Amino acid sequence: MTTPTALRPHRRAVRQLLLGLVPVLVVGLVALGVLGARLPALRAPLAAASATATATVTDVGGPPDGRGLTVSFPDAEGRERTGRLELPSALAVPVGAQLTVRYDPDAAPGGTTTVHADGDAASAAVADVVFGLVAVVLVLLVVAGVTLARMAGRARLRRRPATRATATHVVVRRGLLVRSWLELTTPAGLRRLPVYWAPEVDRLAPGAVVEVRGDPARDRLVLPVLDGAEVWPSGRVRRDEPAGEVRPAPVDPAAAEVGMGRQARADGVLPFLAPVFGLLWAYVDGTGVGGFATATALSAAVLFWLPQLLGSDPHAPGRG
Repeated sequence: MTTPTALRPHRRAVRQLLLGLVPVLVVGLVALGVLGARLPALRAPLAAASATATATVTDVGGPPDGRGLTVSFPDAEGRERTGRLELPSALAVPVGAQLTVRYDPDAAPGGTTTVHADGDAASAAVADVVFGLVAVVLVLLVVAGVTLARMAGRARLRRRPATRATATHVVVRRGLLVRSWLELTTPAGLRRLPVYWAPEVDRLAPGAVVEVRGDPARDRLVLPVLDGAEVWPSGRVRRDEPAGEVRPAPVDPAAAEVGMGRQARADGVLPFLAPVFGLLWAYVDGTGVGGFATATALSAAVLFWLPQLLGSDPHAPGRG
């Protein structure tokens, strides 16, 4: 065991994590702005409907799409009024049924007055927007929290005691994802560690002795050090071979830094699944085209963020 020395930080891993985080933040903040702008207009009619009355249904199946009800009710001054109530979906409401409605007392008594009831279309629209705001905020908090926790946790690994192990660089292909792993030989046996790629990983000769911050035989997380540069783990130390196709990685003594564009292109396949989640959201939530567009954009950003937690190999998909 040796005393830890200063290491070159793994800035590429930080850039990759930010590469996944920034699109989620941008899309999420835009979605919050759009939904937040809609909310006051949707709530205004409900806020104005401050008077209540008991109404009697006089006609059903009106516009739009058979969701409209016509009701009659006495206002606060005893005048009989005609009201129109819009339901979120067509319901078999019997003529003559009574229900409590809310209406704007300042509305002119002549003509048809728009009235509201619990669970009507206006209330459902407000509830949908509020639910969307809450869902987007939760996504932003989870994504930002996980990303920042990953950065802080990996940085703390550099303070662990230094040990030695022999290391071999392998690549693991699972479906569309190809990631770099290190196989570490310890006194307790072989351990496998998924990592964020760095040029030093490609320069690593098979079976070379490397420094490791932490004990790969006991610790769940360790920090390999290659040529004085830290290599962040993207997951815990494993005893078993990872799922997928495992191949030895070619050694490139002249390996240099590779731009994030390659990694982005390699991981840019999963976001194409986003319309499926958009359709599901629009169907369940009933928010139509607007809900589909918002859910699709946010799902695409999250689906691009998720692979960034799993490590990297910028040579994918051609590697191996």
